[in-house]
Amino acid sequence: MTEPVGYTRNIGQEELRQFLPFLQELADAAAAEILPNFLTGIHVDEKSNHTPVTRADRGAEKAMRDLIEARFPAHGILGEEWGGKEPAEALPRYRWILDPIDGTRAFISNCFLFGNLIALERDDGEGFGPILSSIAFPAAGVRAIGWKNHAELRRGTGFSQSVPMKVRPCSRLKEATLLVTSHWSTPEQVGDGRIQKLVDQAKLYRTWGDCFGYFAVASGGADIMIDPDLSYWDAAALIPVAEGAGGVITSTKGGNPLIDKSAVCTAGGLHREVLQILNSSSL
Repeated sequence: MTEPVGYTRNIGQEELRQFLPFLQELADAAAAEILPNFLTGIHVDEKSNHTPVTRADRGAEKAMRDLIEARFPAHGILGEEWGGKEPAEALPRYRWILDPIDGTRAFISNCFLFGNLIALERDDGEGFGPILSSIAFPAAGVRAIGWKNHAELRRGTGFSQSVPMKVRPCSRLKEATLLVTSHWSTPEQVGDGRIQKLVDQAKLYRTWGDCFGYFAVASGGADIMIDPDLSYWDAAALIPVAEGAGGVITSTKGGNPLIDKSAVCTAGGLHREVLQILNSSSL
């Protein structure tokens, strides 16, 4: 199995100066739509793929899309609720990836672990790749922001307080905290007994999943997060934050999570062993 490679692309200082404050504006706009609907017994619809959606999901994405259209009309957009818009500019091209509420099941269950995912991608002629992202937790009042070789936790008034984020070292499964979105044997999850092998060896196992699991690894609170099945808008924002904090994130096969849409995130020391177990021939 080849060594994992990073998937976050370099970001220039001018790009950072221009897009980092706007990323915060987008997260603010999403939170303004989400929070008034949290803990309210909001009506839940079921999408064609049998996943839940609410007016908070739709409203948050629309608010972000409206800001992008007003400020950067040539940029592309790919969102979970309102689909895609191709960029209208020459290279380099930019595209925003939006998941207004990652963890809608948590949101409608009055759980504070749901998040808002935003990623900015750039295409220099070889396809899009992420350069900047945020994992925001509106109910908790914290945000993780990442780019190449950097991740930070923001909180406080206007999210002006910033501290670096760093994964914690862990090289033995028996000392690891393993997180997943839901147990592998449940109908909503994809997986098999190979995940159970990891569960049996880990020190602590919890279903604190969705984007919170990746935040937990990136902030040094957990050691392994696994999602056997993701959508593009789930994965794009995870990569700069996880890698910026010094972590490793790949698909469950060891490749690019944006191509083989699944994810394993670790601090690095356990990554090869986790992948070997997930890809072993025996269940």
